[in-house]
Amino acid sequence: MVFYEPIAVGLSQLRANKLRSLLTLLGIVIGVAAVIGITSLGEGLRRTVMGEFASRGGGATVLVNPPREYERKDGRWTLRTWQEHLTSDDLKAFHDETEGIRTSVPGLSGSARLQYGKTTINAQYTGTSASFSESYSWPVARGRTLTDDDVLFARKVCLIGDKVSADLFQERNPVGEEIKLNGERYTVVGVLSQRIRFGQEQGDQIYIPYTTAQKRLTGNRFLNGITLFLDQIDAVEEAAETVRRVLRRRHEHGDEFRVRTSQQQMEGFDNVIGIMKAVAGGIAGISLLVGGIGIMNIMLVSVTERTREIGIRKAMGAKPGHLLFQFVAEAVILSLVGGSVGVLFGVGFGMGIEALISSLAGETPFTSVVSYQSVLWALLFASSIGLFFGVYPAFRASRLDPVEALRYE
Repeated sequence: MVFYEPIAVGLSQLRANKLRSLLTLLGIVIGVAAVIGITSLGEGLRRTVMGEFASRGGGATVLVNPPREYERKDGRWTLRTWQEHLTSDDLKAFHDETEGIRTSVPGLSGSARLQYGKTTINAQYTGTSASFSESYSWPVARGRTLTDDDVLFARKVCLIGDKVSADLFQERNPVGEEIKLNGERYTVVGVLSQRIRFGQEQGDQIYIPYTTAQKRLTGNRFLNGITLFLDQIDAVEEAAETVRRVLRRRHEHGDEFRVRTSQQQMEGFDNVIGIMKAVAGGIAGISLLVGGIGIMNIMLVSVTERTREIGIRKAMGAKPGHLLFQFVAEAVILSLVGGSVGVLFGVGFGMGIEALISSLAGETPFTSVVSYQSVLWALLFASSIGLFFGVYPAFRASRLDPVEALRYE
């Protein structure tokens, strides 16, 4: 009964002063809703990006890129006095000296002017390998993918995205047709299925064997990047170190090549998401503090309004500890009610943003994730705010002189 009475009195105070209680709880509601919403969106974004990593080989990949053309000196970016490039020979050396490589996807890209009949469009070409479609989980909707023989013999064949197919061929089946890529004829062997990532259309690309791109378009053996796909995730760091050794041996500036693992990328992104959530959560926490100040203010008003009631209680034998517990409990109840409403608003906010992002991102799945831990911590923080800001008004109530309190009108 000792614990039930403060709860009942606290709820009755909420009902007796509805508007005042609503305005008091507004800061707590907004703060908790912001914390829940931001946490759920941050976790949803993290899972979405991790899903993208999984579709690109998961955590068992090593990404290799040549040194940047510019370096930072004396606070500004300047062009390097030397240049280093990844080559097809580097790709072969990686396979020869690195254990556990399942497959690799080299890449080089540039602008492409595509022509079919009287229709001409601008696009981007990418030189790649036969394992491109499987490695990046991008199935072919029509025809076939590139083959090892296409790469070996540098054939003039291409895979096209669904947007390129629609722009050049409209409703016709493009498989087997010839198109001109920068003035040279290429045979379309397949059309990739539609893919939209984060609202960006991916189907405006054309893919050709990287050997064909080197022979016909660039005139050298350079590559813009190489992605190595390994069999075991545990072998990634060892493979990355082997790649660095190969580059140091084969290139004068081998240490300047960028060798990253997908695990490092994921950890880096996790850190960025964590910082964003911490900053946004800190801003939301300000609303909770404002709400706590509102609770302290309303409890001080409540103590003043109930001075005579406090005097009667003390005259009937209520100890200071009883009154202290009574008013602290009322403040915590105020915070918990506001926190509960805030949780509902936060979940609704997350679901609304989820629907908006999903409509903009097309096929990229995005789900707002509300964890039990975030709800628990939000409610715990809200109740702590009520406890902290309710102590002073409760202390004032417990220290009132019963004789003076009974005289209060």
